[in-house]
Amino acid sequence: MKTNVFIQARMSSSRLPGKVLENIVGKPMLLHIVERLKHASMANKIVVLTSEERSDDPIKELCENHSIDCFRGSLNNVLERFYLAGIQFPAEHIVRITADCPLVDSQLVDSIVSKHITNNADFTSNCHPAMYPDGLDVEVIKFKALEQAYINASTSHQQEHVTPYLFTHQSQFECINYDAPKPIPLYRLTVDHPEDLSLIRKIYASLYANDNNFSLDNTLNLLAQNPAWLKSNAHFARNEALEENSPREQKTMTRYQQSEHYLQRAQQYIPLGAQTFSKSQMTFPKGASPLFLKKGKGCQVTDVDGNEYIDFVNGLLAISLGYCDPDIDNAVMTQMQSGVSFSLSHPIEIDVAKKICELIPCAEQVRFAKNGSDATSAAIRLARAYTKKEHIAVCGYHGWQDWYIGSTSRNLGVPKSTQALTHTFQYNNLSSLEALLQAGNIAAVIMEPMNVSYPDEGFLQGVKQLCEQYAAILIFDETITGFRFHLGGGQSLFNVTPDLATFGKGIANGFPISVICGKAEIMELMNDIFFSGTFAGETLSLAATLATIKKIEEQNIISHISSMGNRLIEELNSLIKKYDAESWISTSGHPSWSFIHISEQGNYSALQLRSLFIQEMAKRGVLINSSHNLSFAHKDTHIDALLLAYDEVLPIIISCVAKKSLDVDFLGTPLQSVFKVR
Repeated sequence: MKTNVFIQARMSSSRLPGKVLENIVGKPMLLHIVERLKHASMANKIVVLTSEERSDDPIKELCENHSIDCFRGSLNNVLERFYLAGIQFPAEHIVRITADCPLVDSQLVDSIVSKHITNNADFTSNCHPAMYPDGLDVEVIKFKALEQAYINASTSHQQEHVTPYLFTHQSQFECINYDAPKPIPLYRLTVDHPEDLSLIRKIYASLYANDNNFSLDNTLNLLAQNPAWLKSNAHFARNEALEENSPREQKTMTRYQQSEHYLQRAQQYIPLGAQTFSKSQMTFPKGASPLFLKKGKGCQVTDVDGNEYIDFVNGLLAISLGYCDPDIDNAVMTQMQSGVSFSLSHPIEIDVAKKICELIPCAEQVRFAKNGSDATSAAIRLARAYTKKEHIAVCGYHGWQDWYIGSTSRNLGVPKSTQALTHTFQYNNLSSLEALLQAGNIAAVIMEPMNVSYPDEGFLQGVKQLCEQYAAILIFDETITGFRFHLGGGQSLFNVTPDLATFGKGIANGFPISVICGKAEIMELMNDIFFSGTFAGETLSLAATLATIKKIEEQNIISHISSMGNRLIEELNSLIKKYDAESWISTSGHPSWSFIHISEQGNYSALQLRSLFIQEMAKRGVLINSSHNLSFAHKDTHIDALLLAYDEVLPIIISCVAKKSLDVDFLGTPLQSVFKVR
C-alpha cells in the first residue's frame, strides 16, 4: 500500500519565527527532517506542505533547491491543505510530521506505519496519548479517513490541527495507539523556543558527524550522559499551541494524556487498572481528573502529566503528617541500614506495642498486620472464639474480607452461608442494634466510633451497655479515627472504651501497618485462632510508626489539623449559604475528616454532580473526592486555595443544574458506585 509522508511547515511561528529554517550543524532544520525521513522504507514520497502566504516563500525555495516535492495551501485550514495535497500526491495512507521535529526517527515511522497497515486502522499515532518524547510524534491517517475529517470538520480547531476530528470521533474510526516497547523518558525534543533549539544543536553537534540518521536510542543515551542539558527547556508544556487554542474538550484530553496512557497499559495487566477501588476510575472520573500520581511532598502531589495539586485525599487518610516527612523518612532509612524483615522477631515490635498500650485505653496487648482488613478480620475471629457465637453486627466500612463484604452489594464470591452471619445496624440508632442483639447469637458489634456524623449524646455508651447486656464483644474500628481524631483514638475522644480496637492508616504516615489491640484475656486467644503473617513484624513500617507517634505527641499535630478543619468547615458552610444551595449541598464530619455532600438535584444524580465537582476542582489544582482528608502539612494558604476553588466551582455546579448542561460541562466518564456504607 502506498504511503506518503507530509511534513507540515510554516515560517510564522509565534514563539520562534522562521524556526523551520534555523541552522543546525550547517543545514536548515527542515532539510534535516527530510533527509532523516528518506531512511524510512515505508515512505513512498516525502512532501513538504506549506502555505500560500509570501512569508512561506523561503520554504518553497528550499524545496526547489533540493528537489523536494512541495505543496502550498491554506495557512490556517491545515486539514484542507493535507486533503488537497493528498489529491495531488495520492496514497492510501498519509504520515503526518511537523517541521519542528528534527529528531524524527525513521525506524519509528516504519514501525508505526507497519502497525497501522497490519491492523487496517484509520488512524494510528504514538501521541494520543503520548508514548515518546515531544518531538518524536508520528500520526498515520488512512486517506479515506482524512477525507471524512475534511468533509465533516466544522470548527477552526479541527481544521487547524488536522487530526482532532479523528480522535474525538473514535466511534466512527478505527483509531489505535502505538505503544513504546519499553518505558521511554518523555523529554522535550521539539523546537518551539530558543531553549529547545539550543538543546537540539547540542545533540546534533555530538551525534550528527558520525551518523546523519542517528537513532532515538543514540539521543537518549547521550542525554543520560548529559542530564543537565534537559533543564533548560523542561519547564515548557507539551503541545503548547494545541493547549492554548483548543476547546475545553481537547484541553482536558491534553491535560490527562499520560494518565490515559498509563490506564491503558495498567488494564492490560491489572484488573480495573488499579489496586484499590477508591484510587481507580470508579471514584476519579476518567478523562476529567488524574488517575496516576508520580510524586508528593508535604500536602502537594504531581500527576504523571506534570500537573500539580494540593492533595485533600492523602492516600485515603494514610498520610497524616505529609508526603516525604523528613522525620519519618529518616527513621525509616536508619532502620533500613540494619534490615527490613528478619528470621526472628525484632525488638522494635515490643517498643511499638508498648507505646500503643500506653496511649490506647483498651490496649493491654497488641498484634500487627499490614492493612485494615487484616486487623478487623482478626478481631472478628477473636470475638467468635471468645464468645463461641458466630453472628456479627456491623456499622461502617470494615474491609474486603468475606465476613464483612458479604453484607454489602459487593458480595460476589461470598458464600450465602457467610453472608447470613453478618447484619447491619444504623449509626445513632440504638434500637436497630438492640433488635439484632435480641435475636441472639451476636458475637461482636464492630463499628467506627464516628464516621460522617458525630455520635448522639449517650449513643456510644448505649452501644457498650447493650454489648455487655447481651455478652457481645464491642470492637471499635479506628482505622481512620485513631491517631487522627485523638492520640488515644475515638475511644479517648468520646470516653468509651471497647473490648477490642483496630488501627491503621495514619499511624505510620503512609507506611503499611495495621494494629489489633484490646483486653489481654481476649487477645491471648491469638495463640489459638492462628493469626500469623510473614510481614507483620516488618521493621520499616514499625520504625515509621514510632516516629509518627513521637511527632504527634511532641508537635501538637492533632490540634493543628483540627484547627485547619474547623476553619474549612465554617467558611465552606458560609459559601454554600452564599450560593443558596443548603438544601442539596452540605458538610459533615470531624474537622480532620469532613465531608462535602452533593445530593441529587434536578435531572442529575449525586454521582453525576460529584463527577463534575471533581473535574472542576482538579482543573484548579485541588485533588479531592468527597471528603477533606487533612494532614499536618496543610497550612492556612492551602485552605485558602481550597476555599477559593470552592468559590469558583459551586456556581458552576449550580449553573449546570439550572441550565441542564452536564453533557456540555462534564468532559469525562462519570463515576460509578462502589457501594455506600456511610
